[in-house]
Amino acid sequence: MAAVLNTLNGLSALKRDNPWPDFPYGEVIPFSLAIDGGGRSGREIIINALKRRNVKLMVEVGCFLGGSAQLWLKQVPDLTLIGVDPWEGNWSGYIETMAVDPIRSRTVWHFDDEEIAFIVETVRRHGNFATACNNLRLYKDRFIPVRRYSPEALHYLRSREIFPDAFYLDGDKLGEELEVCRELFPNALICGDDWLWPDNDGTLRMQEKVTEFAARHGLRVKHKRQSWVLLGADEDASLAG
Repeated sequence: MAAVLNTLNGLSALKRDNPWPDFPYGEVIPFSLAIDGGGRSGREIIINALKRRNVKLMVEVGCFLGGSAQLWLKQVPDLTLIGVDPWEGNWSGYIETMAVDPIRSRTVWHFDDEEIAFIVETVRRHGNFATACNNLRLYKDRFIPVRRYSPEALHYLRSREIFPDAFYLDGDKLGEELEVCRELFPNALICGDDWLWPDNDGTLRMQEKVTEFAARHGLRVKHKRQSWVLLGADEDASLAG
């Protein structure tokens, strides 16, 4: 039994069982598209926390087309990142709509019309998963794509004895992932996105859920624009920048 378990657990086995897609890497130009308000989402507090806590293994829940994953891997050279996302459907239409939206267009401010058209056609032709991985091809040795829904994916990682140092949550806005991370990985840093994201009723839903979670567990929240980091009650806030 021990020999069988050893073939299932750890990062090497995770890479083997979650391969990259077959794709003509090098033939399609990669791009960086992050839903971050044109680079003004406050992610520097997360980068500071990752560096100061010497995070080596991180899970990003909700990878989209790899824009934020590129940022973490570039800024923290010894980081290994597990990207969790089903990458279902096709986001080409969403990007087309976003590019002409008065508010969301800030996300693509650094692209001209021809570049946006190229991105839309790339996603339409190759799909979400292959496009995201192609954007991350320079980090193939440090990025592991896991095509699963969260929070089931978190249980999957725990069952395979994967113990990340940090979680970046950009998935559901229901708060369920917070409790699962705390239960399965109590020592991990938890941070995320969408601090100022309003639901259909105008409620800042993620802010509400993170604040409630922090109060239940005696934690503090440091936030900047859309980004947030959970800190221990006695932890120096400067650890997050």
